[in-house]
Amino acid sequence: MKARLRSYDPEHDFLRVREFLVQTYLAFGTPALNWGIERWNYARYFVAPMLGSAGTESGVPPGALRAIQMWEEMIGLWEDETGQIVGVANIEHPVPEHRGFGEVFLQRHLDHPELLDEMLCYAEERFRDPRKNRVFIFVYETDAALRDAVARRGYAEKPDIIATSLEIRLGDLPAPVLPPGFTVQTMAEEDDVERRRELFGRAFNHPDPADWPSAFAYRELQRAPDYRKEHDLVVVAPDGTYAACCILWYDAGNRIGYLEPVGTHPDFRRRGLARGVVLHGLHKLADLGAVRVPMASTAPLYEAIGFRVLGVSRPWIKTFGPSAG
Repeated sequence: MKARLRSYDPEHDFLRVREFLVQTYLAFGTPALNWGIERWNYARYFVAPMLGSAGTESGVPPGALRAIQMWEEMIGLWEDETGQIVGVANIEHPVPEHRGFGEVFLQRHLDHPELLDEMLCYAEERFRDPRKNRVFIFVYETDAALRDAVARRGYAEKPDIIATSLEIRLGDLPAPVLPPGFTVQTMAEEDDVERRRELFGRAFNHPDPADWPSAFAYRELQRAPDYRKEHDLVVVAPDGTYAACCILWYDAGNRIGYLEPVGTHPDFRRRGLARGVVLHGLHKLADLGAVRVPMASTAPLYEAIGFRVLGVSRPWIKTFGPSAG
């Protein structure tokens, strides 16, 4: 059944792509080759508005709206003759100055391997980094089809860079433990976006408020279809400081949970807070019905908790000529 390419319609297609990701997430085995629902939600409702606005901006920053629009306009969507989605090509960082601009993501259907070259061609034309004149894509060692396709198209592997895919099966989990005086609460209990966005910024090593997510960006995240305030966990220190955080996402169709993102304020590191909030989240996901939780990370914390390595991926880069410098 021949597939056709069309433009992405944000009003009608966001949830359709979300359902496509649910249907195809386990189709290729493990590690999963397609995005999970958490990354699809996170890219549109947090990454785009965050990158397009400074943390000090109030109201609705024009840059955030432009970044959201760019993310949506760059998506390519393939449908079969019945109108079912069978492929998606997208980016994650819709700001040309960002170091991740030019990264290609392909959401694939097991029954349509013939689309792989067409999807790569689309991405090379639409996603090219104008400064470095290149695109790049991470390829798992087990993904022979994609590896062969990028090699044929002139990509070169960077073997010294790896991304690690982990997973934990939810069974007998250790009890979450926090230091005396520290507690876990949710954004459903205290919806303090100002403190929450500061924690996010500091947890990812940004002391300057201009580098924190804007209030608009965090409110956008809360509008994501799969976001739940009761799944946005915060560890609160005895003095009331937000010290660590973790957001839970749940794919009920596949009984898969996700932790995205996890972070600890630099003033509270090495106290077991990340372990505590992650375990708290894993128990909560198990209560929801999740049986497994994948994770992309190299942090020793996760393997110590019980995550196991599923595989590694490496970037393959295609350069089209001299970079702009």
